[in-house]
Amino acid sequence: MELELSNVNPLTFLVTVHADVATISEMSNWREEYLVSLKESEINNPVNMELVQTCSQMADRISALEAERASLQARVLPSSSSSSSSSITGKLPPDAAAPRPGQDDATTTQLRHDLAEALRAKGATETRLRAAEEQLAKLRVKTKEDARSVRDLTSERTALTTRLKDREYELREKRKLVEEVQDEMITLNLQMSVAEKERDKVKKENKELVDRWMKRMAQEADAMNLANEPASR
Repeated sequence: MELELSNVNPLTFLVTVHADVATISEMSNWREEYLVSLKESEINNPVNMELVQTCSQMADRISALEAERASLQARVLPSSSSSSSSSITGKLPPDAAAPRPGQDDATTTQLRHDLAEALRAKGATETRLRAAEEQLAKLRVKTKEDARSVRDLTSERTALTTRLKDREYELREKRKLVEEVQDEMITLNLQMSVAEKERDKVKKENKELVDRWMKRMAQEADAMNLANEPASR
């Protein structure tokens, strides 16, 4: 690249530098739009702090490139003005219009170096920007998937909570039914106990009545036997 640039006319090179500087200057509005987009994306879909720091570093680097672009403009514009003045004032003596080779070579070399650095920094920044955008896209997809998973888990939790409440209600009703059955069994046991006592009492009374009747019949039989004995004699 150094060999190709050494054969370029300084005026043509300055025009090329102006074009590259104009290209770099377009990064200002683009940077502002990108930062606004990042802020909106951060509000809608928050990402990790590492990505935010990366974007901030990129913004700082772009600001440095803008400062470097301003420095390039400050160096290029005086040189282009002097070249234009030299081309317009063709009637001046050759000695007055001829540039100084040593100074022009130093300026051209510095401009080449600054332009190469600016383009290299621009390429590195664009690479980092693409990587950050890819990471942001992946994070957005992951955020959507996580949100979908959260919604599914929330729905499942709601369904399980409803089923649990229904099961608790069913258990309460069954417990209440068991308590009612136990109360009925206790009542039946009491009734059976009372009935058995009544039965035993009736059996005892019947036995006593039979015993008294048998005793009475025996006494009457004995009396009849005694009464019949004198007659038989």
